Amino acid sequence: MVRHLAGIAEIVEDVESAARFYREVLGLTVEYQEGQGYANVHVPGVLHFGLWSRAAAAESTFGTAEEAERIPLGFTVGFEVDEVEPASGEMVVQGWRIVQPAKTEPWGQVTSRFFSPSGALCEVSETPWARRLTENVQAESEG
Repeated sequence: MVRHLAGIAEIVEDVESAARFYREVLGLTVEYQEGQGYANVHVPGVLHFGLWSRAAAAESTFGTAEEAERIPLGFTVGFEVDEVEPASGEMVVQGWRIVQPAKTEPWGQVTSRFFSPSGALCEVSETPWARRLTENVQAESEG
């Protein structure tokens, strides 16, 4: 079912403060526009790493920022699948609860969200423009 890891994001209360940490403390390149609910952090070897405000995650998942308390702080993982609707349907057949049915996000990606066994917000996604990995990321063994 899963093609590859689509991305990882940290769900935070304050994207600007989190962006400052990743940029100034860790020295990473961060794309962030003040007042936005999302930032991209460029991490070597990672297809996508983002910072997502809790309110923006609630808006995207539940349709309103008023549901922010339902979104846990911490990390969220996205899994790329061939097609979101059949993948999330299979999860339901396996007994898993889907909290956001398949929908097309404003940026064009199709997502369906669920909570992992530990309570992290996760998603299956359909991102056709990010399907072709140029190479598999593997650590080089020493010796």
